[in-house]
Amino acid sequence: MEDFRFKVNLGGMIEILSDHLYSSPDVYIRELLQNAADAITGRRKLQGTETEGEITLEITEGKQLIFTDNGQGLTEAEIHQFLAIIGESSKRELENKDLRTDYIGRFGIGLLSCFMVSDEICMVTKSCRSEDAPVLEWNGKPDGTYTIQNLKEEEAGQGRKESQVKQMTSPGTKVILNAKEGMEQYFTGETIEELLTYYGLLLPFPILVRRQGEEKQINPTYLPWEGRTTNKQELLLFGQMLFGEPFFDCVTFRSEEGNVSGVAYIVNYTVLPSAKSFHRIYLKHMMLTEKGDNLIPDWAVFTKCIVHATDLRPTASREGFYVDETLESAREVIEDSLIRYIDTLAEEEPERFVRFFQIHHLTLMSLALTTPKLFVRLIDYFEFETTRGTMTGYDLRMCPEPLVYAPTREKYKQLSQLFFSQDQLLINVSYVHALDLLVQLGRVFEKKVSPVEEWDIEDLMEELSLADQDEGFDFLKAANRILKNHDCRAELKYFSPVHQPTFYLIDENTMLSRQIAASRAQADSMFFNMLDAFAAELPNDTAATLYFNYQNPIVKKMVEIEEESVLKIFIEILYVQALQIGGFPLHNNEMAMQNRNILALMERGLSDG
Repeated sequence: MEDFRFKVNLGGMIEILSDHLYSSPDVYIRELLQNAADAITGRRKLQGTETEGEITLEITEGKQLIFTDNGQGLTEAEIHQFLAIIGESSKRELENKDLRTDYIGRFGIGLLSCFMVSDEICMVTKSCRSEDAPVLEWNGKPDGTYTIQNLKEEEAGQGRKESQVKQMTSPGTKVILNAKEGMEQYFTGETIEELLTYYGLLLPFPILVRRQGEEKQINPTYLPWEGRTTNKQELLLFGQMLFGEPFFDCVTFRSEEGNVSGVAYIVNYTVLPSAKSFHRIYLKHMMLTEKGDNLIPDWAVFTKCIVHATDLRPTASREGFYVDETLESAREVIEDSLIRYIDTLAEEEPERFVRFFQIHHLTLMSLALTTPKLFVRLIDYFEFETTRGTMTGYDLRMCPEPLVYAPTREKYKQLSQLFFSQDQLLINVSYVHALDLLVQLGRVFEKKVSPVEEWDIEDLMEELSLADQDEGFDFLKAANRILKNHDCRAELKYFSPVHQPTFYLIDENTMLSRQIAASRAQADSMFFNMLDAFAAELPNDTAATLYFNYQNPIVKKMVEIEEESVLKIFIEILYVQALQIGGFPLHNNEMAMQNRNILALMERGLSDG
């Protein structure tokens, strides 16, 4: 049996890289940086010394980039092995697990990303394995062909090779790229410096840029939060430089699992709980992703984090991490650090905590509901709309009476005036998380929490005296006849405020019935049957109640009216008014009825005149 070797269509491979694996041509800088970083690490291991690593980029604006490192370089055999066999990696020779902790790249295809911006890759390299290693030039093309040439130093004066051989008396590698048509923007100093800062800011050795006769260093060569005395102000300035905005505060963290460390910056403005934050997450000093999925807690949307990891596993595209136990442990450390920060801030800096809470209260609601320890700390600061004005969680838990809430905005609007006039507490929980927070408050602090029920409302009203019951008997009978067509019954009560003649109370089924009727009036005929089917499922005993306030002078005058046709006008006017006070949308027939009754009163007034 004969063995055959797979052949790779390099053009097709490049298409896969550009269209599927890499998000944009920007990553060619990332891949060059990663290869250079690995080469410097490799030289240190081969020579057993801490070689002073350095990366240099020489830019000819819009035309050419020369990318140089002083890493281990390649021999001719290594060039054939690692640049001609797609997927091979020079790091495979490491058998002591150093690959995971010291090397960034793992897939041996990084250099091919340069074909996205250049029609040819020229690499000049000198290996550190021997002092007399030759300087080799490798030229690769997208069609899969390549050449290797041994450049003798005495030939250094011949045309193009002069710049290529220059400074190659010591080990290292140069990658020379010329911009392909349409990719000139990736060869400008501004773009390259921006990409170097983005991808390589945390590399532990200098990245130097040379252009137009000037040279500058891009990176600080150390992790600003580790290995030296760094105060918070310095970290805040570093975060402002990195993200382009000032921050409220910052929190450092470190996880032994995954060897993960970094800083969480607290933003200075309100962020919706559904927002997605953009972070700077680095693997082995190289930028990996802006997405904090699975690493930064979902609730921490008020942060922008800079994270450095050594032992987390990257995905094939090196734009994210595999989810495993190590990643989950690191996430827990970050989460615990943020929770500890909030708790400490509340305990030790109450004034700053109040400001922090005012900015980020929406997100902190979610956090409080999922973290029992922080709930006790945070609940006192949350605010609730009530009939006694805005009350904090502290006010509510110290309140001696039961906590009664209206489950919907409509119900609260309907009942609030009645509760307010009698100094009774009613809480609006129609806002995000308000009900969950209130229920948990009751559970933690052993407070009675319940929804408002009809019996609660009845308690706010007084029964009529026997004399007033007799006086209003005929009125009540007539009112019930008039309101029957509106699925409403009448009651006579005493209640406050005195100036309010009526109060309309509706149960949930009747509310739904009104909504269906309103929808049916506006819907196309094709939806009639569906809406009628919904209405048919409602109980037949659905009803609303219109309470007439017998202490109100208008109602007392109405009780004296004997002519039912006249009484009907006033009752229907007050019925529509009660709907409007309660915030209920009017049906077309109710608005028409109101106009008709007002017109009838005007005509009666004119005829009497």
